[in-house]
Amino acid sequence: MKHSKKKLLYLLCLAFAVRMMLSFLPAFEYDQNAFRFWSIRLAELGPAQFYSKQAFTNNPVGFLYILWIIGSIKTYLLSHSVFFQSNQHFDLLLKLPANIADLASAVLIYLIIKRKFSERSALFGFTLYAFNPAIISESAVFGQYNGIAVFFLLLSTYSILIKKAPGISSCFAAIAFTFKPQAIVFIPLLGLLIILRTKPLEWLRSFFIFLVTLFLIYFPFFPTNPFFGLLYVNQNSAGLFNCTSCFAFNFWGIFGNWQNDLQTFITIPYVYWRIIFLFTILTLILFSKPFRLKFKSPYFYLTTAITIMASFMLLTRVHERYLFLFFPFLLLAATMLRSKILIIFYFFMSGLYLLNIYIPYAYYNNRLQITNLPVNYLINNFKIFSLISFLSFVLFLIFYFSYVKQNQNT
Repeated sequence: MKHSKKKLLYLLCLAFAVRMMLSFLPAFEYDQNAFRFWSIRLAELGPAQFYSKQAFTNNPVGFLYILWIIGSIKTYLLSHSVFFQSNQHFDLLLKLPANIADLASAVLIYLIIKRKFSERSALFGFTLYAFNPAIISESAVFGQYNGIAVFFLLLSTYSILIKKAPGISSCFAAIAFTFKPQAIVFIPLLGLLIILRTKPLEWLRSFFIFLVTLFLIYFPFFPTNPFFGLLYVNQNSAGLFNCTSCFAFNFWGIFGNWQNDLQTFITIPYVYWRIIFLFTILTLILFSKPFRLKFKSPYFYLTTAITIMASFMLLTRVHERYLFLFFPFLLLAATMLRSKILIIFYFFMSGLYLLNIYIPYAYYNNRLQITNLPVNYLINNFKIFSLISFLSFVLFLIFYFSYVKQNQNT
């Protein structure tokens, strides 16, 4: 036992060291400029005065708490530190929470696997997540914070499946949603899981906890009307871009990158077709037979993975990094179901995702002078990579239906 804990600790320290070294690389400048500005703005004005139509303040609330803390540390504790005055070193602080969240997620994956399998299998799962180049690049290089939302989604899953605490699970799901609105695709899954596992009184209690959590998180930013703030923030985020694919290798990317999703097909705008497509697929995924098996552990991880991937592939206004939420659940499904096919698929999609997030990173970070090959090759062949990605989803969907049908008697 002590030997296994030492091995986990060594791997954890190594993973952290790798991330800190890579964090010195330039972040995705387009977003990082906003993060720096928002952190200082929060430190100076506080949350109640943060959102303004006179300044670009379009960001979900959850991450703003972290920026508020980091901005306060830089403004009040490190104001005399020459080291943190440069943007490069300030970015180390801004990237730190996502890096820590990724490693915490890897530990949760380790704990979930260890409950059912050997220490070796648990360390295998930890390693595949903690040292995944795509996961590392997203947080340590790109500087995004999807990993924090992932951590709370995993906590939510851990709470309901292992700890059997639906109220706590609802709380964590609400927190994940405030970090990344794309986490909303997980909410129906959690709701169905709670309905199948608990009594009606618990359904109401869990829903109440979900709403109260949202209320408390939004209250400091919108003290007069938190629920107006909830609508205001998420509507603004959803309406910021009207692209079909925003650099995302998905279904819409097959027809071109950054196309207008207000275009029509048979008089219906693409923005409505996306809802029709997603609703149809999710109905098949969630309600086709065998219904209950899909919400049992470990099949729930597989159901969550295919659901998140479906939303990424079929919705418009999707950015390349939105697929990040998919990887921990695919990895858990692969290891818990002992599926070599899913492990291979995890590696394949990780590689494809790494190429996908590289495109905007290289394209917008012009000062790095990496905007020629290979990014030009990727952009010129964007439709082909999108087709490969979408076909991969179709094959995964076929595998999912076949797999759960074959195991319906388990």
